[in-house]
Amino acid sequence: MIEWTFSLATGIIVLTLTIWYLVRYLLIHDVVYIQGRPRHSWKSSKLLDRGCYCSVCEILLVSTGRFCDNCGICSHPECIKSAEKQFKCKEKHSKDDRPSKHKWTRGNLPLNCTCSICGVDMDSSHGPGLHGFRCCWCQMSVHTACFPRISEDCDFGEFRDFIIPPTSIDAVRRRGVAKLLLKGVKPAPWTTWKPLIVIANIKSGSSRADDILSLFRGVLNPLQVTEMSRAGPQDALQWIVRISPKPCRVLIAGGDGTIGWVLNTLFSMAVDPFPEICILPLGTGNDLSRVLNWGAEAPDSIDPIDFLRQIQSAEVTKLDRWVLEIAGTTSRIPLKRPLRRNVSMYNYFSIGVDAQVTLNFHRARESQFYMLSSRLINKILYLCFGTHQVVQPDCVGLEKVIELWLDDKKIDLPELQSVVFLNIDSWGAGVKLWEMGRDDDSTARSSFCDGIIEVLGIVSSFHIAQLQVGLNKPIRLGQAHSARLRISRACPVQVDGEPWVQTPCEISIQCTGQATVLKRK
Repeated sequence: MIEWTFSLATGIIVLTLTIWYLVRYLLIHDVVYIQGRPRHSWKSSKLLDRGCYCSVCEILLVSTGRFCDNCGICSHPECIKSAEKQFKCKEKHSKDDRPSKHKWTRGNLPLNCTCSICGVDMDSSHGPGLHGFRCCWCQMSVHTACFPRISEDCDFGEFRDFIIPPTSIDAVRRRGVAKLLLKGVKPAPWTTWKPLIVIANIKSGSSRADDILSLFRGVLNPLQVTEMSRAGPQDALQWIVRISPKPCRVLIAGGDGTIGWVLNTLFSMAVDPFPEICILPLGTGNDLSRVLNWGAEAPDSIDPIDFLRQIQSAEVTKLDRWVLEIAGTTSRIPLKRPLRRNVSMYNYFSIGVDAQVTLNFHRARESQFYMLSSRLINKILYLCFGTHQVVQPDCVGLEKVIELWLDDKKIDLPELQSVVFLNIDSWGAGVKLWEMGRDDDSTARSSFCDGIIEVLGIVSSFHIAQLQVGLNKPIRLGQAHSARLRISRACPVQVDGEPWVQTPCEISIQCTGQATVLKRK
């Protein structure tokens, strides 16, 4: 009995150590697995926003229709099994080094497309039904009559610089694992190649990320279109590590918090060269997206072809990265534990009433009773919490509990309830604080790539409401290459819309590096 118990204990210890070493190996080596066989990915045909016909029975689809967001074939729910047998999805990876071939899908062509052979409009040359062919790699469309005149080789078309070709993906099969292990990404055989990695956060304000991913899978390699996991964007960004040292682009579909999360991860991974970041705004405020001209919110209908063209013509620029070094101080309010950490900031940092409103909103959104997510509902919640701070303010007398230095010069603070440090001149969903605070004789301008931060004061929550509609202006406290803030009691703070309650401490703010971003023309 004793020997049996000893053997069981030994077995448990060995199994535990084996699992631990396996997990440690996976974490250290950043293992990435990809789907082994090409499989269709079925979504609702409503996303296509046009009438479609079943690729199997050729009958018009109704509200329950499905389409594969990888290759574009369409099917009734009852025809899906037949469709999967008859039609092969496009290859995401291939060991064949020969020139890539077209992957044709019959019918259900995009609106307003023309034949690549004869140049005639595809819509006007035939009636309803499955007519013509489209390549789901190069997006070329041809008439059925013109189809025999097409070459078999595919050059990936207008967006080949964005696409990771199947032949570029180096993957191997491991024993006992259904998926393939991604070993690396080989450069495409053209010099202008700069692939686009799409990362979307399905929890962002408008909750449209999943649909947006579907639209881009049909144009790019589906493997390079990824969803950000609950743990963060590390897995998605492993594609950039595999592509390095070749440069690449990253499209972030999400809000300001998602963008900051991705940028912080890229800096921590020391990716070189730093990828060019562009934005598809899905959050509530989208302040960085506004400054870089990607819009205040995503359009109701997104055309991936048009959006990729905008990325092609975008201007490459830099974005300052500010680091807040937070250190606990020996104040009269004792700390439970020494506090010291670094927080990166790209948009703005604030302390006071606006951070309190954001903190209350985040607490409500994380509640089990918060089941609906939309930009409208989020804005209504912000309005409610802002009104509450007018009736029952929590940050009165903020100037008495904080001390501010700009470039080592102490600033005398007037009566206020918030201090805002701006890297970009967009705050609170589009309010241009620094520009609004300009006097007639003021010439100081703001820039997000000059290593200078702008500091302003806000008097109350009602003052915020006035700023939102342009009926007042903020208090300009100054500009600086560095700043220091001392807090003597617990206060609400926020960085790029992510709030928390900060215990007494001293915060130093320094510009440490720049990110590479794309600004839409």
